[in-house]
Amino acid sequence: MRNLPLLKICGLRPGDDLSFLRHPAVTHVGVVLVPASRRYVTPDEAGDLVRTAKRIRPDVTTVAVVSGGLSQEIGEAVKRAGVDVVQLHGGEPRDVAEWLREAGFRVWRAVAFDPGDDVIAFLDTLRAHMSSADAILFDAKPPLGAKPGVTGGHGRAFDWDRLVEMAQAFTFEWWVAGGITPENVRDLLRRARPDGIDVSSGVEVGGRKDVRRIEQLIQAMEAWGHESLSIS
Repeated sequence: MRNLPLLKICGLRPGDDLSFLRHPAVTHVGVVLVPASRRYVTPDEAGDLVRTAKRIRPDVTTVAVVSGGLSQEIGEAVKRAGVDVVQLHGGEPRDVAEWLREAGFRVWRAVAFDPGDDVIAFLDTLRAHMSSADAILFDAKPPLGAKPGVTGGHGRAFDWDRLVEMAQAFTFEWWVAGGITPENVRDLLRRARPDGIDVSSGVEVGGRKDVRRIEQLIQAMEAWGHESLSIS
């Protein structure tokens, strides 16, 4: 039985050192197909990254982050990228998710979490999303003044305790993103037990993925894993 949560390293770009994929703790990698994002890669660049990742780890799950666009536009881009999962990050309508699932992709729905949200209404929104998604990813709301169209990747954490209060009602696969670093991941995992965590800026140095930072993150996760086993 897997003790650690799934781990996605997101926002890969050409030139990144992907040797971190040799560590089995990394189960997913992501590319960002959002032109407004500083981590944007073209579908063809994403395809090169996906093929490289699969050569290193054939079992790794590849994810494309998209925001906005029509079903066919998104579909064409993610097919060129050759990914397994499409992560909808822009509040796309239900028919986009359904179209992608019919096309053979798994679909994740990113949801901005605000501790001030009405809990009942928020849970109703999640249930509505789950009818056309395979997982929900909780991220912090963009900061004031954020670039339009960039709904994630800001390196901001949110109130994990409030999420824990609701998690007992979750009957779906759920992930946490936003401000996760090697320094705080144990704190997150002590509070919440998500199915997966999604990390981008927290393992970067100079705006690029850093193998040492990723190793530090994994070591912190493993330390939590040993701690949780000893407690149980």
